Amino acid sequence: MKNLKKAKLAEKSESSAIKSMNAVLDFLPERAEKILKMRFGVIDGHPATLEGIGKKYGITRERVRQIIKEALNKVKRKKAKTGASIEQEIKFAINKSNGIIREEKLLNQLSDNTKAQGAARFFLKVIDGVSSRSANAEMEKVFFVKEFDFSVWKNCKDIAKKILEKKNITMLSDKIVKEISAIDGSMEKTAILDYLDVSVEIKINNFGKWGMAQWSDISPKGTREKAFLVMKEYGEPLHFTKVAELIDKHGLSKRKSHPQTVHNELIKDKRFILVGRGVYALAEWGYKRGTVKDVLEEIFRESGQPMSRDEILNKVLSSRKVKKSTIMINLNNFFVKVDNDKYTIKK
Repeated sequence: MKNLKKAKLAEKSESSAIKSMNAVLDFLPERAEKILKMRFGVIDGHPATLEGIGKKYGITRERVRQIIKEALNKVKRKKAKTGASIEQEIKFAINKSNGIIREEKLLNQLSDNTKAQGAARFFLKVIDGVSSRSANAEMEKVFFVKEFDFSVWKNCKDIAKKILEKKNITMLSDKIVKEISAIDGSMEKTAILDYLDVSVEIKINNFGKWGMAQWSDISPKGTREKAFLVMKEYGEPLHFTKVAELIDKHGLSKRKSHPQTVHNELIKDKRFILVGRGVYALAEWGYKRGTVKDVLEEIFRESGQPMSRDEILNKVLSSRKVKKSTIMINLNNFFVKVDNDKYTIKK
């Protein structure tokens, strides 16, 4: 029922945006209208290339470019009122994001239908009061209102970059907003996250934490990095099948994760410790590598004296996920019991 309702809303959004575009383009020659629709992806949901359009009509890509440019200029000069509704939606969305927004985010807010998004791309080319900037080393492709102050944006981004690089840790939204505001109190707190959202250098990960885009905590590349991020966020030992499940749940992989692949990768990486049957922990949590016997020997060496049964159990269980009976079997087989129910290494 919910999916049917969503589909109907998407269909309504599509018809509204495309009907507005059809009305705006009604005065153009049929070929120019069709070329515009192909170029913006209104026909099949996929924007066509200049070369592809040229082949269809038997003209050069440069001629296609000219036709599109001339048609857009005609639409701008005509300033038809029939597109007023979608124009208002676009401006509202940009202003709601404090005057600047990523192209992808804007299109997704307007509709989840690719054809309707194509119509929105068209209106973004012809409406007054909204401009765009192509992506560069600092900023994603964005749309913004005329009065937007890019110097304020750059100041916010630079402050955030210095904070993150100095602390070298990811931060939740509330934390990074607080840190930035402490340095520049004149900056609108409600705008900070919208400013960071269009940055190329600073990104938010799938767990809602901000950091430098190149950090593995923000953009994990391989299975090991994704598994490490998942385990660090959950903060407890996990079975490799659960790690694979969580990688998929949090959208860290485009393809479905295979548990056996995760297991094979973790067992080869020293950052992960096998602490039980298929259960892994992070080495940085203090878990010990080796058999239960190896762990017991290290515990006794560190202690330098006999230890009680309860002390030993607590120590081992803090570094390995094993049954108490397994620990006792190893104690009785490889170590010696001394007075007052204590154990030590055999001499």
